[in-house]
Amino acid sequence: ARSHAEVMFAAAHRAARSGATRRGVMRARRVVVSSRAWTLSIGETNSIGVSSADNASLFAALRLSSFSSSELRSRFEEADVDSDGVLSREELRSALAATMVGRTCASELEPRTATACTQLLKPEEEAISFETFERRVVELASERDPRIWPIAATMLLGGLSVGAVMPVMPALVHDLALSETQYGLVVSAFGGAKLVSNIPAAAFVDSHGRRACIVGGLSLVSLGFAGVGLADGFETLAAARAVTGCGVAFLVTGSTLAATDISTPLNRASTTAPLGAAFNAGTVAGPAIGGALAGYLGPHHTFFVVASMIAADALYGAFFIQETANRFRSAAAAAARRGPETADDDRLLTSNPSLRRLCLANAAYWFTVAGVNMTVLPLTLADANGLALDPSHIGSLFATQAVIGVAGAIPIASLADRLGPETMIAPAFLLSAAANGAFVAAHTQTEFAAVMCLSAAAASLLGSAPTAAVANAVSASQRPRALALLRTAGDVGMLCGAASLGSVATAYGHDAAFASASGLLFTTALAFAASRSA
Repeated sequence: ARSHAEVMFAAAHRAARSGATRRGVMRARRVVVSSRAWTLSIGETNSIGVSSADNASLFAALRLSSFSSSELRSRFEEADVDSDGVLSREELRSALAATMVGRTCASELEPRTATACTQLLKPEEEAISFETFERRVVELASERDPRIWPIAATMLLGGLSVGAVMPVMPALVHDLALSETQYGLVVSAFGGAKLVSNIPAAAFVDSHGRRACIVGGLSLVSLGFAGVGLADGFETLAAARAVTGCGVAFLVTGSTLAATDISTPLNRASTTAPLGAAFNAGTVAGPAIGGALAGYLGPHHTFFVVASMIAADALYGAFFIQETANRFRSAAAAAARRGPETADDDRLLTSNPSLRRLCLANAAYWFTVAGVNMTVLPLTLADANGLALDPSHIGSLFATQAVIGVAGAIPIASLADRLGPETMIAPAFLLSAAANGAFVAAHTQTEFAAVMCLSAAAASLLGSAPTAAVANAVSASQRPRALALLRTAGDVGMLCGAASLGSVATAYGHDAAFASASGLLFTTALAFAASRSA
């Protein structure tokens, strides 16, 4: 007697063979050819000769989420129908087919099942033990999917563009005669636009895909930087930065979800880390380029050049980034968000203690980043009554920070995958608190450079830990909304931080702003550690 899974597989296969038109058959062939072409284009295969781009389909078919030994044992025993302690090729094929039926087109069911079997069974093998099954699944789940690299290349170009404007903004602020408070509000306009764009971006990324979200975000960022170049006062500059903030929300949403689509709890921090590392690598060269352009072209024309660079980045993304979203799952998720159960799902998310403390920590971190790194620190370095550094010198300091971020990103991400992403957060906050406190005692360029290196080390230690921790704490269907909540919390912090610490700097001096940021980070670190141990 055949098992239920075998009956389902046979029925689906018969339907595919009898009902497929010539067009359907050609489409199925194109799927196979496309898969092979992708394997050749990336030039990377795992130990048994299958592209790691197919890993996500295998994990979904096995219904794996935590990849713990107990979960793997449970899936193995479910598939081991005759309970003989080994998993035969036929048992594996039937188990995979049972979960793929209904989620995969009938014409694609057989080739997808065969590919999944090949990932776990070598051609000469007819059965594997649990130990072999566990080892191979863990090996596959620990590999970094090569599809992350085109996305990282996009972030590299984006970092180059953003880094180019960092040393130019103080000069633009001076030309427009803005106060610290007004400049803080300009930065807050960026954060406010990101804040209100997170939920629309989450809906867009599920209905239109990750690549479209990335390309659309880059296009908006390009438009925003062109607007900054045209700005002639506080209002127009704030509006242009708001457009940029909206674009960044879409860019971050698309790139982050693409990274989580192709990662597992065993490699999530390592998979996400290249995005931050590439962005930081771009900012290494960006400030030097921006400072040089500002010297030759002036602040306004520099922004036009940067806008063109980001537009080119959008074109690169449109042609070289592969869509990572499961179309079936994305359509279902988009439909679910329109249903009445959405509010209940959001309440379940916000009641998750891990998600709550991660969101609060992210809000505190971006409060200080927006208030110090984006507002008070550049103005302190450019202050005519203090260091009075020009854009090229300011750019070199920020470039040094980026070098530290690039050097530490991958090793620290691997450590986060081993120890757990949440483990990295409290130490990173304590180190960042120490750096912000040390700014008060810095008076020379060398002293500021040393403290900025300490701050960069703290940021590198934090890395992609919050994103990886949130992705690990919720199910795949909840992930877009959970990550949107994390970004929203960060944007609330950014919105409040720039204006708040900018106002503190105006009223009480820059040292008071640095000390306030240090106290907030220290308190957050203690509260986060206490919440985890409770």
